[in-house]
Amino acid sequence: MIKEIIQYPTVPSQAFDGIVRHYDKALHTLLEDLKDTIVQNQLDGLAAYQIGSPFAVIVVKNEKGHFLEIVNPIIITKEGNITPTESTAYYPNLTATTKRYEKIKLMYEDRTGKQHFLTAEGDLAILIQRKTDYLLGSDFRVRMNKEEKQLFDAKLDKNSNSITAESCPTTEPKTIKNILRVITLALIVGSVGVVLELFVSDTFAHTLKSIENYIMLFVLLAIVVYFFVANYEGKKYSNCTSCQIGNILGTSFIQSIRLGLLAIANYFIF
Repeated sequence: MIKEIIQYPTVPSQAFDGIVRHYDKALHTLLEDLKDTIVQNQLDGLAAYQIGSPFAVIVVKNEKGHFLEIVNPIIITKEGNITPTESTAYYPNLTATTKRYEKIKLMYEDRTGKQHFLTAEGDLAILIQRKTDYLLGSDFRVRMNKEEKQLFDAKLDKNSNSITAESCPTTEPKTIKNILRVITLALIVGSVGVVLELFVSDTFAHTLKSIENYIMLFVLLAIVVYFFVANYEGKKYSNCTSCQIGNILGTSFIQSIRLGLLAIANYFIF
């Protein structure tokens, strides 16, 4: 029977990695449902998790296009690293660059419970790894690096696979990095000054306190400058509006918290 494939933003069931212990009609029906759904949607494979089943079962097509039924899979050896471009039915029409093993050895069972071993490499190895991710309650996002995740989130936000690293940068421009470095350095200097107030004379402590006030004012102005400059830079990349705003607000908030802690320390120490 053809089943509905769970797709983003629907959250799959939290039940997963259900080890198959009974090799009965229910298992055979699940395997046939996976095959029917694969054929109907012209896919290379599916995990049971993708159609709402918690069992550790996947069905994939091998190099010859024949179905391979895999029950209770365990990857026992891994060799080589590759960075393929992948897609998955959970995120239709979107691709991402991931990190995978080039060659794997798999231990699994068939529909009768008989144990088998399979050595796979290339596209088949990538496909099996992608499907076994689902059996662990995740998907191929866990195989992306930080920059690729940010880019993929931008694709999700715009529902477009045409967004590239050039149209949605995942690293901050040099100007913004320099502003953040200055803020960090000023906060460090301010923190050192607060500590010194504990060990110097009252007269020198008053001087340090005045310097601290100027440093905190400078940091406050720098945070404001960062916010507006970062917003300006973010507007250059209309494809990445939400992630840019999120980064800007998050960074501004963190720096403001640090400034607030410095101000509190400076107020109470002397």
